[in-house]
Amino acid sequence: MKAQTKAIFFDIGGTLVMKKKNKQREISNIHAMMALLGEKCDVNEFVGALEKEEKNYKTWSKQTLSEYSIEDRWIRFLGKRYSETLIKANADKLQLLWGTSKSSKMIYPDAVTTLTELAKRGYKLGTISHTSPRFLEGTGVLELLSTVIYASKFGRRKPHPSLFLAAARECQVSPEECLYVGDRPSRDVIGSREAGIGKVVTINGKDQTQESEIVPMQPDYTISSLSELLNILPPRNSTTEKEDKRSFFLYDAALSTMWGIKENVPISTLFQQGRDMGFARFELNHNVSQEAFDEFNQNQFHVGSLHDPCPAIISTKELDKRDWLISSLDESLRIKGVDVIKRTIEQAIALCSSLVVIHPGRVVGDHSLDKQIRTLYRNGEKGSIVYDDLRIRLINDRLERGKPHLDSLLKSVSELVTFSSDSGVMLGLENRLHYYEMPIFEELQSLLSAFKQSWVGWQFDIGHLQIHAELGLANFDEWLNHFGDRIVGVHLHDVQGIVDHLSPGCGDVDFSKIAKFLPEFSYRTLEVDSKLTKEEIRSGMETLVVTGCVSRI
Repeated sequence: MKAQTKAIFFDIGGTLVMKKKNKQREISNIHAMMALLGEKCDVNEFVGALEKEEKNYKTWSKQTLSEYSIEDRWIRFLGKRYSETLIKANADKLQLLWGTSKSSKMIYPDAVTTLTELAKRGYKLGTISHTSPRFLEGTGVLELLSTVIYASKFGRRKPHPSLFLAAARECQVSPEECLYVGDRPSRDVIGSREAGIGKVVTINGKDQTQESEIVPMQPDYTISSLSELLNILPPRNSTTEKEDKRSFFLYDAALSTMWGIKENVPISTLFQQGRDMGFARFELNHNVSQEAFDEFNQNQFHVGSLHDPCPAIISTKELDKRDWLISSLDESLRIKGVDVIKRTIEQAIALCSSLVVIHPGRVVGDHSLDKQIRTLYRNGEKGSIVYDDLRIRLINDRLERGKPHLDSLLKSVSELVTFSSDSGVMLGLENRLHYYEMPIFEELQSLLSAFKQSWVGWQFDIGHLQIHAELGLANFDEWLNHFGDRIVGVHLHDVQGIVDHLSPGCGDVDFSKIAKFLPEFSYRTLEVDSKLTKEEIRSGMETLVVTGCVSRI
């Protein structure tokens, strides 16, 4: 049984407030901005420099789902040319002048009457928006609101679920008891679904700007004007109701389908179980078949990342066997490997996902030294003369044989970066479990030196690196010190000896140390074995919260 709606949250720009774009920027606004700053340069030069800074900021903001305060945003835009004191004193004025130079804003004719009637009908009202609530001043709407979540003050932007959860908490209702009204499915529907908002309405009238992004999730209702909400939301009998003071939260992390996919658990079932445990989003791993991919409910749960190849039309084992890898020395096979990853990237774009985890290939030929050292380890011979001799031989052999493959890999990643440019999808190059897989330290160093884009980086698999360190094949701290600032995503799991994908907190990994190196906005995924129970997963997630690797929202 679905919960009854008790609170209604609105987007502002494009939903409550009409945005009418100007054909060109209003020159009087630009002159006013320049006067505030004492700027004497050419108007076009000033606008061009600002638009460049704004574009860079929007790219960062969309990638991290974060927002600076108005003051900090304008310091970022203009800090190289003017004093912080001057910028801070005028930041609000600069923001208003700049925003209204591009478009005029006015409240929709039916906004006040509709919200007034909804308030009379017993609903709590609020806003969750990237647009300043100042455009509602003097209309009477602000007085009707129980909560106002403004992204620039909150520090996050939609579709991050934290904004929606904060609004629900402030209104003392559960997310299931909320309805959200917006005009951008990529922000409003996805964010609402991640947060567990009960119902979502999108407004699609003649004055709304049509969104260019294709979004797999659909709203519960589509309306052409705000007044149509009155047909959806009847009067409430709220006189005897008590405020909901139950605590609720989500982990700001994804759950990988590794947990359950090998046991043939339907993905939709796995997702529902993950949501019940508090995961905001999910990762489709490289064992998801086309059949499994086709069956899950794309409208209910958000897939935030895909682990290549996904869907696995051809299994990873078969790709390795055919050498359809981006590290292949055979050009025709290398191209096939690139095409496999391109298909995964295309799926990520279609799902509005943030990240694709890439397997960077492997060294072809004899891998017996890697198998031998693991056998010696399991037999308790680590530290013996035989073990150390083999370890040195393995390291030298791997480094030398990897060199020609690195050239192929660099070429392939260049093609994938070009293919993904402006898609909004991050590319994470994962460190692998087996030593003849790529990349080792020197290879990742070359890759990250060649590709400096903020959305291309290291997919840090904690367990894989822990095992290499335990075997004496890698220095854990060295990897973190050199590459920590290039982490775009992290696979979280624990290790006992050289057995990985265990619940965090039950093994050898020092998660408190790792937390210090994780960039604030890196994409976090719990990647654990299907044998783990829900209780073990919950315990592991709390370990990650306590150590600072994952936050609650």
